[in-house]
Amino acid sequence: MAEIEVPFIRGPGYYPINVAGESFYPEAFAALCGPRGLEPVNIEVRARLELQDDNEHDKQAVRVSIQGRQVGHLPREAARAFRRTVRYGKLAEHEAFECAAIICGGWDRGPEGAGNYGVRLDLPQNDD
Repeated sequence: MAEIEVPFIRGPGYYPINVAGESFYPEAFAALCGPRGLEPVNIEVRARLELQDDNEHDKQAVRVSIQGRQVGHLPREAARAFRRTVRYGKLAEHEAFECAAIICGGWDRGPEGAGNYGVRLDLPQNDD
């Protein structure tokens, strides 16, 4: 059985979407970014977006993962807009997609504090 190709969605190039819930996945960021350092990371990656109709908290959820590790979800309104785009576009037969992403933050300066990791996605917005 042939594997279905995962469509790559190109955005405007300025990574306008912040992923939600990254703080729930510290192990994923440790594996993806390695040990925290004094300076924040800024790593370009490819993210996978998966429709999660079976999500018990939100039937419209869109899971975000990087290299097979979940790092969060699209924010509620962004997930709904993304699903509308998929449903009414030429991608309705797909349940998974990819886009460019950046992992940022994650610094640790000891007693001075530490920064959370964040993920920004390069997805089109209504005005793009």
